[in-house]
Amino acid sequence: MDITPLSRIPLSLAVSGRLRDAILDGSLPVGESLPTEQELAQAFSVGRSTVREALRVLQAQGLVTGADTVSTARPKVTHENTADSAATALSTAVQVGAVPLPDLVELRVLLEAAALRGVREVPGAARVAIEEMRRATENNNASAFHDADVDFHVALAGAGGNRAFALVMTVLRESIAGYLMSELEAVEDSAATLGVLLAEHEAIADAIAAGESDYAAQLVEKHVRGFYEGHSK
Repeated sequence: MDITPLSRIPLSLAVSGRLRDAILDGSLPVGESLPTEQELAQAFSVGRSTVREALRVLQAQGLVTGADTVSTARPKVTHENTADSAATALSTAVQVGAVPLPDLVELRVLLEAAALRGVREVPGAARVAIEEMRRATENNNASAFHDADVDFHVALAGAGGNRAFALVMTVLRESIAGYLMSELEAVEDSAATLGVLLAEHEAIADAIAAGESDYAAQLVEKHVRGFYEGHSK
């Protein structure tokens, strides 16, 4: 007979798990307000403090509203912040060493190359991002350049119509953003580096505009690997 201690999870996690299941299976659809704290406490036979903690868990997962505002309104089901939640989890995994950064870079290269092969024209958001990169280069503003760089790659990832590419790309970019930003700020001649990176982004856009999506995919791979390998030694 197995007499090892039984696994017991906090009540708040049990409650959040039940609510999460209801959200994922559609029983609690997007936009619907959750029951009141009192109603949830009665339904699960727990205290209101347990319900509040369960809601915080769901808010951290990006499944209900209320994590970033102070409001008396009941939380509503949402999916808008799930990418941020996933990015935070992946970033934590990188920081604690559960997922090596080179592995994420390799995944990003594969995903971007695959996404670009379905792109037939440069999306407007990518063109805007290039203009922002030009301004950032002129002002030697690494932070602004980095933000525009993120927008450029996410726009291209989603331009082929595959929403999964855009979502995963957003998560990957956010999870390694801190490392890449620190490397960008640490280069000795940041103005020259930004100029090179700008030219690489322009070349990618030109290849897409010329209908050479395979070549654009090759340029993206060279661009990503070049920056990472050149600044990770």
